[in-house]
Amino acid sequence: MKKLILSLFLFFLFSSFAFTQWVIQYTHSQSQSIYCLRFYDINTGYHSGVLYNSSTMNIYKTTNGGLNYTAQNSGYTAQRFMSIFMKHPDTVFISGNYGKILRTVNGGNNWVTLYSDTLIQFWGLYFVNSNTGYVAGSSGRIMKTTNKGDNWTILISPTSTALDGIYFINETTGYIGGANVFLKTTDAGQTWVNKVGSFTSPFETAGAIYFSDANTGIYSTNAARIVRTTDGGETYNLVYSQTGGGAVWGLSFPTPLIGYGCTNVGTVVKTVNGGLNWIEQSTPLTENLYEISFPSTNTGYICAWSGKILKTTNGGATYINNLSTGTPDKYKLCQNYPNPFNPSTNIRYQLKNNSFISLKIFDALGREIETLVNEKQSQGTYEVTWNASQYQSGIYFYKLETQNYKETKRMLMIK
Repeated sequence: MKKLILSLFLFFLFSSFAFTQWVIQYTHSQSQSIYCLRFYDINTGYHSGVLYNSSTMNIYKTTNGGLNYTAQNSGYTAQRFMSIFMKHPDTVFISGNYGKILRTVNGGNNWVTLYSDTLIQFWGLYFVNSNTGYVAGSSGRIMKTTNKGDNWTILISPTSTALDGIYFINETTGYIGGANVFLKTTDAGQTWVNKVGSFTSPFETAGAIYFSDANTGIYSTNAARIVRTTDGGETYNLVYSQTGGGAVWGLSFPTPLIGYGCTNVGTVVKTVNGGLNWIEQSTPLTENLYEISFPSTNTGYICAWSGKILKTTNGGATYINNLSTGTPDKYKLCQNYPNPFNPSTNIRYQLKNNSFISLKIFDALGREIETLVNEKQSQGTYEVTWNASQYQSGIYFYKLETQNYKETKRMLMIK
């Protein structure tokens, strides 16, 4: 009986998390791909993009939740940074191509180069405490510091393939993912054992890793798969595979149960049960989403290939209530209620037939700002709640569109 109740609960839960509220919050005026992003809390975060115009202002910081970013001087042009790690809003490390490892201790007012090797690329970066950290990258290179990055020691690596994601459970036990390898240490990096992992080709790479405890861990790959272990990497189970292939580039777990991943096709995947099951969320983009960071359970950020930053403040979820599975005699889009509203309102609509539908929100200038629904639904009556807390007062429009029906209505938010 308990198993039945749990199954019904999970079914309802995952049926509810169907549609999303990810919005494009920031776009670089000069297009630049953003490969790394990290937030310390809901207000303070960093990201880096690639500029090819001789500018060294290619690290960006926000202190107001992504509304504005201030460019910071890395000291390098055409530099691609691939990983950021924050020990404190003012103490930040960043690594990337050409073997660069940089550090700031004053919130980015100045960045100091700690290491450089033009023959190596560093894609993984992790600190277990304020002094001890690790980087990993091409040619199987693993390095360690015990003095805040002032000096780095090259560790003995069991592989020469490319290494990427790093995660440490504590100061002695950690994992590094790579191309067809999944390495583990239990002696603070002195020795590494290849736990083999679960890969479909020699080129599949474990790029992001998270462990909730000594035994339970998850990694995502550039083959659009997420793999889970419950015995510290001895065995693995496939828990997600994206239709059509691609990549799950980033992972972020604000709690041991709630986690998110970002893909190469503009979608987000979410789990609420520690990675056992994943549901897909849409975003306004259909491109590579390279990194995802959730500083709290519901507030998250994503950086994209086109230089955009996406944000959600409700875990990406728009809850849809199926009010009736009966057969309405016509398609209908109802007036939202309450109207005026602050900051949430409900939108009800009827579907005469099974239809692929979209329900979108537009601002007063006609610009699309959110997609609430974008998939096939069965005939019936539905209701969606839109939370507009991140928008200003004013007139907005919502549009329901199917193959045979289209209607737009106006609504007013007053804060």
